Amino acid sequence: MKDLLKLLGCWAAFLVATVAGGVLIHLLNLRLNIPGENTPQTIRNVAFVLGGGVLVLGLWPLARGLAGSIGARIAVVGVFVFLALGVNTILDSVIYTTMLDGAIPANVLMYGLQALLVGCALGFWFGRTEQAVGFPRRNWMVWTGRAVIAWLVWPVIYLFFGMCVAPIVVPYYQNGSVTWLHVPPMSTIVMMQLVRSAIFLVATLPLIALWTGSRRALWLGLGLAHAVTVGIYGLAAATFLPAVMRVTHGVEITCDSFAYAGLLVLLFSAPAAAKAAAATSRHDAPLHAL
Repeated sequence: MKDLLKLLGCWAAFLVATVAGGVLIHLLNLRLNIPGENTPQTIRNVAFVLGGGVLVLGLWPLARGLAGSIGARIAVVGVFVFLALGVNTILDSVIYTTMLDGAIPANVLMYGLQALLVGCALGFWFGRTEQAVGFPRRNWMVWTGRAVIAWLVWPVIYLFFGMCVAPIVVPYYQNGSVTWLHVPPMSTIVMMQLVRSAIFLVATLPLIALWTGSRRALWLGLGLAHAVTVGIYGLAAATFLPAVMRVTHGVEITCDSFAYAGLLVLLFSAPAAAKAAAATSRHDAPLHAL
């Protein structure tokens, strides 16, 4: 029951951030481009509100497994939401759509407020105050090599699952049924995925450093968090897109998110035994000093 009330509080934080963002956008004379559609406004509002609930639920398993001070947990969750949801969505929209023409400042403001309040709520109400163990001990050359592998493999994962769904979704980009969609050149897609890969690394590594549970739980929590922030949240509220596109892209993003999360867990997280040993040695260090 306590967790349910906390989750409702996080959902309320998302709604407050969204309303505040809308007010500030109006006061600052910014604009959000909203595609024209026939879906009634009530249904669109409900989809958006439910999407916020999906976002919070998707981040919850990861947030509850983090250690460290409240400030550290707030920071890493907030940064993750801003980068994986906000910056990533803006970059993806820029190359595949015309939705953000003249509307990038408004979107940055909205995503920034959502990341701030949702990050504060999740970081404050969930997690453990014990000291985080951090990354396993390896020299900088090993870490550099692993970071380069993760950076280069994400585009491969993205293109693989993208090709799997291309026969279903590409016609919507090419036949003009959704006028603001288009397929950029492959060179643009690859370059953007390298940029997104770097952003995902910056957003995700602090979460891995603060994680306290098993590798399997980290994989599940990280995969779900990526799937929700990168795609499911936005697609849940995107009533202006054909249902086939929303479902297909949702499956695609979920698959590549869990594949990518598995790669990051293998490359950067410590096995449970190593974490336990590190935690024990850190706990006993003051006794040895005596």
